Amino acid sequence: MTLARPLGLIAACLLAAGAAGADEPAPVPAPGHVHPTEPVAPLPGASLYQLGVTLDAADGTRLALDSLRGRPVVVTMFYSSCTTVCPMLTLAMQHIAAGLDAGERAQVLFLMVSLDAERDTPPRLVEFAAGHHLPQPPFVVAHAAAGDVRAVAAALGIRYRQLPDKSFSHSSLITLLDRDGVPAARTQVLAAEDPGFVASLRTQLK
Repeated sequence: MTLARPLGLIAACLLAAGAAGADEPAPVPAPGHVHPTEPVAPLPGASLYQLGVTLDAADGTRLALDSLRGRPVVVTMFYSSCTTVCPMLTLAMQHIAAGLDAGERAQVLFLMVSLDAERDTPPRLVEFAAGHHLPQPPFVVAHAAAGDVRAVAAALGIRYRQLPDKSFSHSSLITLLDRDGVPAARTQVLAAEDPGFVASLRTQLK
């Protein structure tokens, strides 16, 4: 279930961000850990970690997106006051996590980034995570500044638009990032586990 084509250069994603705003075995090192004797390879051009985005997690942790490098990440975008598709996106993320055994799950991060930069503060996201039974880890529910939200959405191919009532119209997409932050698979299957997506995720664990 690999992507039909790569994202291309991050610069192109950042240009697309303006348009989008207009209309997540052996223990895995913690995010940001680099062994001092290990050389750090340059990031691929299609890596989301080129964006320079900073996230504020629901638990109060402030982390750079590129600190997630080194493990597969399953990522989607949502907003906490959504009562239609976002609960289904959340359940789909839980189905993917449930499709892994405990050892596999320990190697994966499940990242949910809010589209609502104004209202989805960390305390509000704490309530969301608790209400939807999202254990942390492996889930990270996070807020970002409006510009960072646009950049991440554009890089993931997620289109969104805020409506007059402050709700959002947005794509329903879940993306698998490889260990370097490059999209490796995606799914829009929300009603059940997508076996092809889980198989792609297991490939990243080998």
